[in-house]
Amino acid sequence: MNIQEQIRQIMRSGELSSAEKLDSLHALIPADASKIDNLNKATPAQLKQLKDGLAITQAMQQIGRRVADKE
Repeated sequence: MNIQEQIRQIMRSGELSSAEKLDSLHALIPADASKIDNLNKATPAQLKQLKDGLAITQAMQQIGRRVADKE
């Protein structure tokens, strides 16, 4: 299952609370994803990690907006 499918599965889960979804999404971010010093010298794997991290961050922001709208 790729990262997009994992994000989709977490976001659509009716069993998880918003906090649990955020925790699950956060767990998908690789620990070394932010250790790129120079984008010009980044490997394709590192660029994929950045792209995946961006997708995860966008999903987390979407949850945050939903929570804020309910308040």
